[in-house]
Amino acid sequence: MVRQNTTTHLGVPAKLKVGATLIYAVLFVALAATSAISSGESRGRQAAASSTINLDKFGRRGHVSFNHDKHAGRQNPDPNAPFKTRKVASCSGCHHTLDPVYGAPQLWKCSGCHRGSGDPKNPRGRDGDEQWSETAYHNLCIGCHVASTKGPTKCGDCHQLRDGQQ
Repeated sequence: MVRQNTTTHLGVPAKLKVGATLIYAVLFVALAATSAISSGESRGRQAAASSTINLDKFGRRGHVSFNHDKHAGRQNPDPNAPFKTRKVASCSGCHHTLDPVYGAPQLWKCSGCHRGSGDPKNPRGRDGDEQWSETAYHNLCIGCHVASTKGPTKCGDCHQLRDGQQ
């Protein structure tokens, strides 16, 4: 019977080398998993924090908080809302653009189209009035809140005046 050589070229038994490699692999995976879990927790905290959008931070009427997560997936019940949506594309009710090929919502910030008052690039409403950022927010938000009988409908319900503001 011929006996096989079980040592590597350095004289270390092959089983020992395989065992050491496995130990290193397990340690590497454990460190990578720990890092991924820590990173995931950090992203989770960031996502939770980013679900609340601050509108009118420096405006005359004061800070306005908008919780995107509470609104995502809802359909606007306002019969006068210019942008009707399907349940699967409810994002387009606020962001109101759909991909022409796939029909999927294209998510744009409001300020991508609605700029400051008097900007010639601002879209026009059905009656030709300028839909600048403040007008667009107010028409969309208040219209939906009135129609659903939920949510703020008065200035002070959303706008939190800072000390010294009137």
